Amino acid sequence: MVSASSEEGQSEVLLRRATPADIDAIASIERVSFPTPWSRALLAHEIRERENLYLVAEIDGEIVGFIGLWQVLDEGHICTLAVDPKHRRQGLGELLVLAALRDAAAAGSDTVHLEYRVGNERAASLYQKLGFEQAGLRRGYYTDTGEDAVIARIDELGTRAGRARLDAAWERWHRERSLQVAVE
Repeated sequence: MVSASSEEGQSEVLLRRATPADIDAIASIERVSFPTPWSRALLAHEIRERENLYLVAEIDGEIVGFIGLWQVLDEGHICTLAVDPKHRRQGLGELLVLAALRDAAAAGSDTVHLEYRVGNERAASLYQKLGFEQAGLRRGYYTDTGEDAVIARIDELGTRAGRARLDAAWERWHRERSLQVAVE
């Protein structure tokens, strides 16, 4: 484990790969975060698939957020992201996306894409802040409400310029947040 030392009064967040032992905590966050949550069985399957990357954020031994990334050939797809409501507005979602982008680039992805509900302004703001651009719209994508999905993507992660953008986003995140980060 690579760990940043925790300073007085600052919490430390541990980023690590999800394991089957994390499924109950992930499913619990999933249930309170989405109108139509994925089932525990589907999440368990997703976490066990070797080509999928699921990361969790943990504070004081409690899982407070997670992200799922599918690696498909030379592209990544962020399939899910959620943070426990008690821990929102601390930059944890942004941290998880940054970690997923880092891991996608390390796996050879030059492009990462995702979808989010057209009415989800917080998601739109986060993804735009990180350099995602709107690439399209899927009409009626969310079957629970009929809401459209915005398709967003970030390109050139494997280039020097893309790596520099990602490094700058990590530096900005560290300047803006009072959390220390450990990576396992």
